[in-house]
Formats: sequence, C-alpha cells, structure tokens
Amino acid sequence: MLCLSFLLTGFLSLVTASTYTNPIRTQGADPHMVYFQGYYYLLNSQIDGHIQMVRSTTLGGMVNGDTKNVWQDSTPSRCCAYWAPEQHQINGTWYIYYTASPQSADPFTSAHSPYVLQGGATPWDTYTYLGQLSDSWSIDGSIIHFPIYGHYFIYSCLLDPTQPANPTTNYQNICIAPLTSVSTIGTSSIISSPTFDWEKHGASINEGPHALYNNLSQVYITFSASGCGTQYYALGLLTWTGGDPTEEASWTKSPEPVLSSANGNYGTGHNGVFLSPDASEVWNVFHAEDQYPTGACNSSRYTMAERIYFAADGTPTFEQAMKLGTVEQGPAGEDGGSPVEDPEPPQN
Repeated sequence: MLCLSFLLTGFLSLVTASTYTNPIRTQGADPHMVYFQGYYYLLNSQIDGHIQMVRSTTLGGMVNGDTKNVWQDSTPSRCCAYWAPEQHQINGTWYIYYTASPQSADPFTSAHSPYVLQGGATPWDTYTYLGQLSDSWSIDGSIIHFPIYGHYFIYSCLLDPTQPANPTTNYQNICIAPLTSVSTIGTSSIISSPTFDWEKHGASINEGPHALYNNLSQVYITFSASGCGTQYYALGLLTWTGGDPTEEASWTKSPEPVLSSANGNYGTGHNGVFLSPDASEVWNVFHAEDQYPTGACNSSRYTMAERIYFAADGTPTFEQAMKLGTVEQGPAGEDGGSPVEDPEPPQN
C-alpha cells in the first residue's frame, strides 16, 4: 500500500534553500517531478520514441541536469507519442505511467492509451514493460489516494470512448477508476467535464489531472482546461467533499482558473506536484510558452516551478508564473537542511 502519511508542518521552515530561475528546463511539456533521496527527478512528454528522465540535486540545476533515456519501445502498437509520463512509488517500487499510440496513428483522434512500466528502488533504475490499463482513448494518467477508499487512477477520457476524439462533440473529461493493481483498473466514471467558459477556449477540454494533498487530510485534483495551443490553457482545481470519489457529486470545481497566463508566460498548465527536500513545502511544476497571442502546443513549451501555499482551512493558493529570469528562493532543505528520506513521498 502506498504510504501517504502527510508530513507538512504548517510552520515556517527554519532551513535555508538555494535560488533558481525559471524556466528550469527550456523544453519540457507536461512535466512531472518527484524528490527522492537527494535528487529531483523530472519527466516530460516526448514525441521522438523514448522517455527521458532528468535529475539534479537542486531545482536550479535541472536546466543542465543529468539525462537518461529510461524507455524505448519498438512494439508497433505502443511505440510512439509518449505523452505525460509520471513516476509513482508503490510499495517501495517505482513505476512510470504514460500514454502511447501505435505507429503511424494520430494520437489526437485515435488509439492513444495508458501504459505502465515497472522500475526499481529509485526512479533512476531500469524499467520494464508491465501492462496496459485501458484500450480506449485515454491520456494523462495519474495516481490518487483517498482515506478509506484507497487508490484510484485518474486520467482524461472521452464522452464516448468508442468514437474518435472531437473537440466539440466528443470532448475530453476527467475520469476516475479504482486501481485494482498497479497495472489494472476497475470501472471508470466521469467526475469533471468542461462546463465553464474558461474551459472551452479553442476546444472543450479537461485533461492532465494530478493529486494534491494538504496536512488536513483534504484531497484535491488539479487539471488543465481549454486547448493547449491557446494562450488560455490554464489550471483548475477539483475539491473532494467526501463520499464516493467516483461520483461527480463528491467534487466541486473552481469557477475560475487557479493558475493562468502571467508575466509573459502563456498557456500555463499540465502540472505535477512535489515536496521540498525537507518535506515542509509543496511545489507546483508546470509548462508554459511565450507564443502570444497565438499560443502553442509544441516544443516551444518550457518547464516552470513555483510554490503552492495553503490557507488555514487547507485551501491551496498557487503562486503565479514569474517573469522568466527572476531569481527566486528554491525549495526548503536544498542548502543547509536535512532532507527527509521519506520512502514514499505523499505528493506522488
């Protein structure tokens, strides 16, 4: 079972941190990051036939971090368009959940499905193919845990999974399904659809879900909305109100984006969440681009990181994207602190 004992302290950290500037990677869409045993590990979407991992001991060091191709697959049915890979640790073993499409297929309209790789004791270890979680068009898979209810798989799904994706008639939603094993899921259901105007720029889309927890045992899901090729691509928030997490009634949605274009950074979205080295802070990693006013959903997207704060009632507040090149304080524990060697980080 994935250990999710939350270690946020709620008080100001007394340790010091290094500084960094955004972007932390000049190319990097759909980022996902974890901190484990002295290193940050970063994954991004890849279209050139492999999954690449980057690691660094500091956030600022990611721009020139060590790189490693952790996966390449020649199997024609799952060889291409590796989107939104994420690393998750379950029962002491690291796994990578990702989306792939068959050779010569259009990943935007057909045959894009979620898969999982099995690694070892650290994110840097060797990975082997483990399984396919769904045979329908399903992208951006991630893992979430609920008190009492256990582990679930969250992802972006279509209204009708038997038909090709269409931005107006068969659009993307947020789906959830019980995680029956690390490589299998149960019956899925839709918990969020694009209903607000801010979710419909360019196309009606909900995608890129990711779990977010606070120290009050409250559970949230961040997600991205609108077309990724627009300047309006932004981050929204679902709040679990209790009850069966597979029911849409158990969730409330933010009426406005919680992270949107700012300071010359556009299309801010598709995020991941990670802890600082001393586990006292929660951080947001996301992509953005500077192609105003057209927007871009290509290799011009870069990776940024900003801190997430929490109000007394546990509500998260997302620090907006700062102007590129701004020197910022890095995560607590990077310099002079004692990193927490938590075997199973609670934000991943």
